[in-house]
Formats: sequence, C-alpha cells, structure tokens
Amino acid sequence: MAHQIIVGPLNQGLRSDRTAFVIDNDSFPTLLNAYHWRGRIKRKRGTELITRLERYFNSSSLSYSSVATVALAGGTVNLFTGFSLASTGSILPTTVTIVDTTDGNKTYTDDGVGNLTATGGTGTINYATGQITITGGATHAISAVFYYYPGLPVMGLESLTAFDTYFPGNIGFDTVYSYNISTTAPFPSSDVSFYKNPASPNTAKTSVTPVTWNGANYQQFYTINYQGALWAINGFTRPFNTSNIGMQYIAFSTVTTSMPGGVATAVFTVATNPKLVIGDYVFINQVTDATLGPEINFQTGYVTATATGPFTVTVVFPSPCTFTASTYASPGIIQYLTNRYDNTKDCIRWYDGNPSNGANPPVLNTGLGWVNFCPPISFSNLSIDDAPATQYYLVGAQVMYPFKDRLVFFGPVIQTAKAANTTADSSQIYLKDTVIYSQNGTVYYTSTYTGDILSSTTQFTPVLVPVNQTATSPSWFEDVAGFGGFQVIGIDQPIISVSSNEDVLILGCQNSQVRMIYTGNDIIPFNFFIINSELGTSSTFSTVNLDQGVIAVGQNGITLTGQTTCERIDLAIPDNIFQFSLVQNGSQRICTQRDFENEWIYITYRPQTSDSTIYLYPTQTLLYNYREASWGMFNETYTTYGQFVQQGSKAWTEYKDITWEGWHETWNQNDAFQPTVIAGNQQGFVLRRNDDDTAEDTSLAITNIVVTTTITITAYNHCLELGDFVLITGCIGTIDTSINGYVYEVITVTSINVFVLGLTGTNVLPSGTYVGGGLITRFYIPLIQTKQFPTAWSMARKTRIGAQQYLFTNSGGAQIELQIYLSQNGSSPYNAGPIVPYDNVDNSSLVYTDVLFTGPELN
Repeated sequence: MAHQIIVGPLNQGLRSDRTAFVIDNDSFPTLLNAYHWRGRIKRKRGTELITRLERYFNSSSLSYSSVATVALAGGTVNLFTGFSLASTGSILPTTVTIVDTTDGNKTYTDDGVGNLTATGGTGTINYATGQITITGGATHAISAVFYYYPGLPVMGLESLTAFDTYFPGNIGFDTVYSYNISTTAPFPSSDVSFYKNPASPNTAKTSVTPVTWNGANYQQFYTINYQGALWAINGFTRPFNTSNIGMQYIAFSTVTTSMPGGVATAVFTVATNPKLVIGDYVFINQVTDATLGPEINFQTGYVTATATGPFTVTVVFPSPCTFTASTYASPGIIQYLTNRYDNTKDCIRWYDGNPSNGANPPVLNTGLGWVNFCPPISFSNLSIDDAPATQYYLVGAQVMYPFKDRLVFFGPVIQTAKAANTTADSSQIYLKDTVIYSQNGTVYYTSTYTGDILSSTTQFTPVLVPVNQTATSPSWFEDVAGFGGFQVIGIDQPIISVSSNEDVLILGCQNSQVRMIYTGNDIIPFNFFIINSELGTSSTFSTVNLDQGVIAVGQNGITLTGQTTCERIDLAIPDNIFQFSLVQNGSQRICTQRDFENEWIYITYRPQTSDSTIYLYPTQTLLYNYREASWGMFNETYTTYGQFVQQGSKAWTEYKDITWEGWHETWNQNDAFQPTVIAGNQQGFVLRRNDDDTAEDTSLAITNIVVTTTITITAYNHCLELGDFVLITGCIGTIDTSINGYVYEVITVTSINVFVLGLTGTNVLPSGTYVGGGLITRFYIPLIQTKQFPTAWSMARKTRIGAQQYLFTNSGGAQIELQIYLSQNGSSPYNAGPIVPYDNVDNSSLVYTDVLFTGPELN
C-alpha cells in the first residue's frame, strides 16, 4: 500500500551536534549559502551596492597632500606611490587633471578610456594602477587632481545620531580615512578626514589640517554617540601593543606670558619644529612654576603665531583666563587638539559634523570635524591600578560606553607626558580590568577659567566643544571628589566587550561575564558582580543586545548573557566555535549585526580551514535565526557591519541603466526610513543586504588582467575560493567587449591577490589591453543536504521511491541540481545518470535528470 510522506513545514536549520543519520527530519547537516526561516529553506539573500569609499585628491592643497609635485622618470610616474597614497587604489575615469609644471603648466585631462590629452601634448593613464605616461615628459614635474577609491578594507560603518535629527547619518572608516556616506540616493561617500577648524574665537586656518588613522587591517572602529559628538577609537593589538596609540603633544622649556589689551597670551619655546599652524587649538599642562602653574595649567587656547630660530609658539587663551606677565624657565607640555605632532599615533577622537560643504570638488569651510581627546585624569600625581604615581592622560581604550550620565572607558590606555627638562617616561600603560569614568555631567575638558580650578565657585568657559555643550577642565580628575574616577574589577582578565541590558552593563571578559551596576554613590558609583566564570568573550565586535541578554562570541561558545545567567546558544552546532581561526588576529576580525525585520543575526569570521596567507579576512558568516533558534552558513567576505536608514524613496533614475530583463528587485516605496543592514568588505565596497532578492552586486575591483590559455586576474585581497563563479563588468580598454558581461569559474587561487579564471559554457578567451574600471560580481551556490534517510527509515521496511514533488518560489529560468542518495555513500547519487540496465540494453523509457527547474521548464 502506497504512503504519501509530506516533509514540511521545516522547523530546524543547520545542525552538526549529531551525525546526519540521527538528526531530526527537518534539520540539515549541510546548509551552505542557505538558511531556515519561518518554516522554509531560503537561498542566501543578495546584495545591493550602496557606495565605494571615495576620496578627492589635490596635490596643490595642504588639506589633501604634503607633496605638491612629483618628477616623471622617463616620462612616467605612478600617481599613488608618487603622492604617497594607498597602492591598492583605483582612479575614477574622467576625473583626472594633470598639470605639467615644467612645460608651461600644460594641462592634461583624461577621456575616460585611458588617454591623456592637452593642447600640444598626449599621454596615457591606467586607472587601476595609477600609472601615467606623458609623451616627451622625461624629467618633467607634475601636479595632479583626481577622485579615487583607496581600496582599503572597511573598518567601521557607524550610525551618526549625535545631532538633533530624527534619522541617523552614516560615517564609514577604512584603516586610514573617515567618510561621510550619504543616506540619499545615489548614496555617494566623501572624505571627512579633517580636523575641526572653527572661525571663532580665533581666525580659522587657511588650509584645513588632514587627520588619518593608523589602524591595522583587523582593528575595527568602536564608536558611540554622546553629548553632541561621535566618539571613535580604533582598537589595539591583543596582547597589548602601543605601536599606534599615543597623545599628540610637544614639550616646551620656557614660557613668556603677557596681557596685551587684556588678552591672556603666552609664547612657548620648543626644541623642534612643532608643526602647529595659526588657528590650531592646544591644551597646556605640567607647568611647575608656583606662580604660573595655577594660572596656565589645564587651560585651552589657540595658536596666533609661530617662529623659528628658536622655535616658538604663541597662544592666546580666551577670557576669562588671566596671567601674571613674566618670563618663566618652567617646563610643560602643549597638547595638540586640532593637529598632530606624530602622524603614527592615534588617540581618542570626537567628531561634530561634516567639514565639507558637499560640493564637487569639496570646499572645507564648515568649521566642523575631528578633535583629539586626551584628558588629564588627575590634578596631581596619582597611582592608578598599581601604576607608578604620576600625572596621566587617557589616550585610548578597548571599549567606551555612556552610562548613568558618565562616559566610561573600559580597558583604558593611559600615558605620561615627558616635559622638556625631565626624564619621565612617555610610554603607554594598558589597564586591562580597569574602568575610567568622567564626572557626572559634561565629558569635555577644553575650557578656560580664572582662579582656583578646584573651587566650587570657579566659572569655566568651554572652548572647542560641539554646539550647546559645556566643558570643565577637571571633568576627568580622579584624585578630587565630585569629578571623575577609576575602579578595578580585580579579576586580572581583559575587558573585551560591553553592552547594556536593562539597567546594567554586561562586561565580557576573557574567561568570564561580569555585571556592572550603578550605586548612586559618587565616591564608588559602580559595583561589579561575576555572572559566569566559564564562558567569556573573545571579540569586541561580536556583541548583540537582546532584551533577554547579550549575545557574544567567546572561545568556548556563542553565549547569551543576562543579569544572572550565561548559556551557550550554539548547541545545535557546538563544534563550529572551535573552527573559528584565531591566528592573524582572527578574534578581532569577528563582527556581528542584527537584522530587526527578519529577526536574525549575522556572525562573520574566518574559518580554520582558510589559508591565512591567502584568506586574511573573514570568509564565512553564521546566520542565527533567534526567533526560531536555527542556524545557516554563508560563504562571503565582510570586514564590518552597520545599520543604514535611507532618506526618501527609491527613484527611477537610480535604475536608468537597467533593462527590464535585468530587473531583480521588488519595487517597494516603503523601504524609505526603514533600517537595513549594510556591510563593508576588504576593498572598500559598502553593500546593503537585500531581503527581497538573491541577485548579487559588484564587490571587487580588478587591478590587472593577463590572458594566456587562461585568464589571470589581480584583485587585492580577493578572498575568492576554488569553484566560485564570477561575472566581469566595467573593464576599460580594448579588452572590454570580449570580457565584459561574461561569467567565469575560479580554477586556481594563486595568492592573496591573484587567481585564475577558466571558461564556462560557450565563452572564449578575451583579448586586448586593460586600463582599469573592471569589477567582479561573485555568485553564491547553495548546498543543502537533508539528514540521511529522512522519510521512510522509521518504517523499517523496503521502500520504493515514487514521484517527488518540491515546492519552490518561482525563479524564472533558474534551476537546481537535486541528487538522491540510496545509501550513506555520499559519492554515488542514485539519479546522477545515465541509466544503464544490468544487461546493458538501453531503456529509453527510464530517462530522467538531476536538474530541477524552479520555474516553467525550458524547451
């Protein structure tokens, strides 16, 4: 008697805690590039390109370049290396202007297909490599203006909510620069890597000072929005390494003070070129003279003059600051707020808005931008967590978080400052299980004052703070009651992550989870209680805040931690956590993001099976459906995640180059103002995860193409794998028509930057030269395996497999390969064909195929 067996709805996803023979009927031992969602198995969703992180470059402007011209060797030069830009970059066609300063300022422009032209001159440009050639230009010098993609890995996609606006903006980071990402279509990005340059009370700088970061390719940016600013730190190496952390300052040996016209003025003598310019803001401290010290320490002013022979810096301190006019042979330090003395060091910084007016090319005139933040954390010498007693500055941290009207830094880095005539150490100290917090109120310390700094009646006037914010110089003092402070957890483990849960903070330490509560006592405002001493956190950027607790990735499991309990949520895939690669800073590359609409969480990591010399970045993602507690796995490469809120609905002009046949999306005008997940990758592409469709967008740029019997592609940090299929588009040069629009298969992965493509279908080898513009779209093939013997094994009798019916969403001309196995032999599918009866007589009535159409069958 025949039985109909219906499998569905499906209630489980990926499961690896048991063998494929004994798991549930609706679980899957392999679920790759697919996932379980609301009773169905769905293919991995597609992506939509939001933007590529882009910069404007002008070698004639100090805001963009420290090199005005470069020399042509034999008539050629590389624009990237010549002007000290990232060699991973690529230039936007038609944006290049080259001025030959040796040849009467002859001006060359590019035609978009690799040619440079000028009146009476010619040349060539390779947009992918930046190499240019000027005919007859040997030994000439050139300046350059162009737009380019730096091609650096995206290290942060942060929501900007510090300002009075209902909808958040977005700030992107790579390892060197910061960008404003427009939330209005077509979502352009623009460089905002410039220090704040207000026009009042000083005179604004004539050329805005650029700011860059020095993070490694695994140091994701940690940001928070607080008190009118976006605060940013770019992490550090664990074990702790101070190579890129430090305060920007210079020591001075003597100072002359005066009050011309009633304005407090000081002239500082320094030993070397201070690199300060008129309009820079500075903070003064560590003056030991008994008269001058109480007047000038902890004061903020702006530079009005500089001189050489000897080097001097003149600083004016706004009212109400007053000085006793005299000359003092007293050392001290000048802390830089809107400039840098050492370009290799980063500190905490805050950002109060876009320094550009958004024009093309940009005009830097808004008076907004970045400010260094390194507050003194004591009035006099102080020992912090057993560090030697001296005066310290807060210069970095593992994590920061606003809590109970205080800004708190977890795992802080503190530093001393070496004055001109002292031998004090200027190194950094990492306090791994310590928290440092500000006063209850303002976190800003840049101000002027007169009188006793510790008096309750002293009036502070804020300087260089965001709009509607105040400042008090002692806001971080830990040795004076009523201001800042520090506390030590005392477990001798680094604090790695922080997230809130109801009215407490959950601190993820290396081997434990800790609850931090507010006491209401200004002397000891916080208490700490250990929740779990077994399951810690290993990745700062792995936390996701749910109402019932905080999800985090640790070395011993993916956990959910509430205020009293901590438990693993990955028991269906218990071994996967031990397959996360920890070499090459693997734990610091892990990142997560929550999708509120679909109720799932992305966890991106690099698997142990990846060769870390080729696959430096994460190449896999776990998808956790937290509503139904199911898992899936994707092969994809993302370096960081963020949330994106599009302003306004989609416009038809966004799709002017798409044919009806190429349309893949659902037209939904309600997408506007809905938060969606965006992700950045290793080449500076920012993509939005598309919930409506499975079509992929471009995500890699091509640097070079060499065609022999195969096609060798150079693409920085490609992270492609053997067997991947890719679509090539956008190539400029004579190779364009023979390669654009064709799909190829990756047949060899040669190195971290090079792979080889083979032909597919009726493709033929392309031919011609390549001068840039090439893009790669990566395709993802799902692999779904059910449990072994899922339907009839429980009957314990012989079974004849009858008609198979599968319910799919209509996907037009798409198809899948469906294989049926009659045993545990995974290399021999029953329906692979061709059918050959035992007597070798062809039986044409038994014709079938393992191809299953997901739409009407093709003729």
